[in-house]
Amino acid sequence: MPPAPGSPAPGPSAPDRRRTQSTPAPAGALGVLVGGAALLVTLAALVAWLSPATLGERPATCLTTSGARCFCEAVGTGLLRQPANSLSSLAFCVAAVTTAARGRRLGRHTPERVLAPVVALTLVALGAGSLAYHAQLTFAGQVLDVQGMYLLGTLLVVGALWRRGALDASRAAAWAAALLLALLLTQAIFPDARRWLFALVLLPGIVLEWRLAPRSRPLAIAVLALGIAYAAWLADDRGLWCEPGSWLQGHALWHLLTALAGGLLVAHYGRTVSGHQNAPGANAGGETELPRVVGQT
Repeated sequence: MPPAPGSPAPGPSAPDRRRTQSTPAPAGALGVLVGGAALLVTLAALVAWLSPATLGERPATCLTTSGARCFCEAVGTGLLRQPANSLSSLAFCVAAVTTAARGRRLGRHTPERVLAPVVALTLVALGAGSLAYHAQLTFAGQVLDVQGMYLLGTLLVVGALWRRGALDASRAAAWAAALLLALLLTQAIFPDARRWLFALVLLPGIVLEWRLAPRSRPLAIAVLALGIAYAAWLADDRGLWCEPGSWLQGHALWHLLTALAGGLLVAHYGRTVSGHQNAPGANAGGETELPRVVGQT
């Protein structure tokens, strides 16, 4: 029955109000910043690989520093100077495809669904940077390789803070921009610091994600994979497992296992969403209200 003339317009029904409340603040600036940076790293990495002179042919520090090694694999010529380490980098692109597919299965109106495609783009950037580095062993490729790693670590930390409600999207983007810029400058000034800075960025994100879903099996498997990967990385770097002409390279195993760990991030997001949906604040449709964030009213 239509309302009488002059009467106020009816307000939204209870289900409509719940649906409105369950829609999270958009990732907006955070997604644009990290996703845009990932696309930029990917494009620059392709240039560094296929046309290295474009970004400068300065060699990677492993070729110029006394006593340094470009990991175990022998250094050749052509488009793939280290074929095993180069081609194993494509595992990150496979992880990106599975990540995008998993993301589409996450619940609507959740921050995890918003972040899933950004994670996929970041994994593509990580793979492209790693490919550029091992394929040409230039300093530009080295920077892009490590910056892809920093992108993933930054997204892990800042994304968890946003999902926990500690930061709103705009502040999360500002934090991410500041962190990425600081890490880029550190690379340029102290390139050897990259060996421990990645762990320094990664560990807080892992702790935050563990607190979001303490019983997440995908996160536990990812941490285990990272531990084994780091052991393989150390063995390769120190010559404990080294056959320069072999396709079985410890550093290639590092790529495969870290790609597995990165690909499990969105599977872990699914456990976080399930936890939200089973929370006392979940509505009849299984959706939850996003926790209040700093700066929201």
